[in-house]
Amino acid sequence: MRPSTPDDCDFVLGAERHPDNVRFVEQWTRGRHLRCMERADCLHWIVEHGGQPIGYAILQDADDPGRSLLLRRIVIASKGRGHGRAALILLARYCFDVLRFHRLWLYVAVNNRRARALYRKLGFVEEGIARECAREGDRYVSMAMMSMLEAEYRLKPEHHGNRS
Repeated sequence: MRPSTPDDCDFVLGAERHPDNVRFVEQWTRGRHLRCMERADCLHWIVEHGGQPIGYAILQDADDPGRSLLLRRIVIASKGRGHGRAALILLARYCFDVLRFHRLWLYVAVNNRRARALYRKLGFVEEGIARECAREGDRYVSMAMMSMLEAEYRLKPEHHGNRS
């Protein structure tokens, strides 16, 4: 992973508009992504494999005094290759081992079964449902709030494997 730059915006916008992602990812403008890249409390990163971008992630509230970091989004362009799982493990390592946060949390659409299952498998705990809190076209969708605490992260062996 590496910090996003303005030159990455075409890739980022294409990834979030990809047919596999568009139903589950809030659509941002180029300007909103650029503003996020400039904010001190926002970490906008490109996920790479073999030197090529395959996705991106946004961490928010990096300056939170309560040490609770929001995984605002993670988008992987090509599914089914384990890249999302690997990226989530790297994000958790960064959150807990580097930034020394207490909690990593996220919202995920309740109808995004694939993502919810992956988050659970990696140790995220579902805390509840925010009913109809996000807009999708002309309708509202409910979101599950999930989190992982530092102590839970420390208990999962896959978070501490090969760090290369």
